[in-house]
Amino acid sequence: MVLGPIHHWLYGKIGHQEELTKALAAHAKAEGWIEDTWRFEKTLPPLESVIDEGNIHGWLQAQITDTETRYAALMCTLLAEDGGRQDSLCAVAAAFGEQYAVAPEADPEEAYRAFEDFFVNGMPCDRINAVTAKDAGRLSWEMTRDIHAPYWTACKNGSAPYYALRKSVMDGMLNQTALRLVMEDTAHYSIIKQS
Repeated sequence: MVLGPIHHWLYGKIGHQEELTKALAAHAKAEGWIEDTWRFEKTLPPLESVIDEGNIHGWLQAQITDTETRYAALMCTLLAEDGGRQDSLCAVAAAFGEQYAVAPEADPEEAYRAFEDFFVNGMPCDRINAVTAKDAGRLSWEMTRDIHAPYWTACKNGSAPYYALRKSVMDGMLNQTALRLVMEDTAHYSIIKQS
């Protein structure tokens, strides 16, 4: 298999997850909730310098597992001591999302594409998100399965904190647009253009 654009695209999404983990860990340390952040954080070197070109798919899957595991471990650690911290963490996640703001003039489809280019949703072949409705003013999609839940089994509320943080990042990304994200539940979402 040859290293191609799709592999760089996926590695970039893993990089976003690492940046979010780092931002949340830094906030937790500043608040005095944890002393050390090193066990939750990882800096990603250039893909070409580290990937196993003999096992590209397996290597990338291992990176997804690693980033998801450390992210969940951080959040479960923080929330186990005090579930009330979630609001503060969601505020950090929203501010993080604002750093990756969707263009102010974006339509729902462009915003959805920005989300797809940003969030880790397993491997591309997993086809986790499926668009269920689309017109000029709205795009809806569903997650066909919860691939994040297995990493959150140590959390009292399961993967619910993951989805609260994810929505906060999405809200931050849409902050400069006329678009609003509606999350019906952890599997069903809509981006709606407000008039």
